[in-house]
Amino acid sequence: MGVNFRKMQELFDLPDQYDEMLKQGIGVTGNDKYFFIKGRLDLLVKRLPVDFKPNRILDFGCGTGSTSTEFLKLFPNASVVGSDISQASIDYASAKYLSENLSFISFDQLKKEEPFDIIYINCVLHHIVPNERRTCLELIFNLGHKDTLYWIFENNPANPGTQFAMFTNPFDKGVVKLWPIQLQKMMKYVGFQVVDTNYIFYFPQWLSIFRPLEKFLLKLPLGGQYGILGKKA
Repeated sequence: MGVNFRKMQELFDLPDQYDEMLKQGIGVTGNDKYFFIKGRLDLLVKRLPVDFKPNRILDFGCGTGSTSTEFLKLFPNASVVGSDISQASIDYASAKYLSENLSFISFDQLKKEEPFDIIYINCVLHHIVPNERRTCLELIFNLGHKDTLYWIFENNPANPGTQFAMFTNPFDKGVVKLWPIQLQKMMKYVGFQVVDTNYIFYFPQWLSIFRPLEKFLLKLPLGGQYGILGKKA
């Protein structure tokens, strides 16, 4: 693929330990990984055009496949492809989730794939050394067609809870965090039109009473994660 993923690959080569390592970070919020998967996908679905029916969906950097299978639940008639740099993770996800409309492949195999209608990428870019992140964006840019919707989610460095979670998460040791304005700039350079930027995950479980307010805070740049919706310019 030509992109340096630091130590991410060696950690994802331990897929049976992935959830326990992830809990070391997100556990401080009082929520599990499915809470965050649902939050991201809820935002994605709400922003889809009314008549948009994806036939092909790519979960880029799928890890152990949890988000890929949630995509299939949302779009049961679509073909969902999860892709990752770790063969161990691909094997793990295939053994657990593989079905007629859900498959898992390596990054190298993506060049053989037909274009996707939705391309989703969560918390992958901060694992790549900064001067190679644009190369990763170029890769996913070329995996879409003129109407593809790209959703790129990243941890928000402006959120103190996120900072602490990344500090305690083994996956994120030593990473260079990616600010929204940096990602927006890179996307535009590659050829994306930045359609929208939203911020999600403001309140941990013990403040969940306030979560109904989050729909009013999508533009306040303090959420635990941000999601950028992009299209080909």
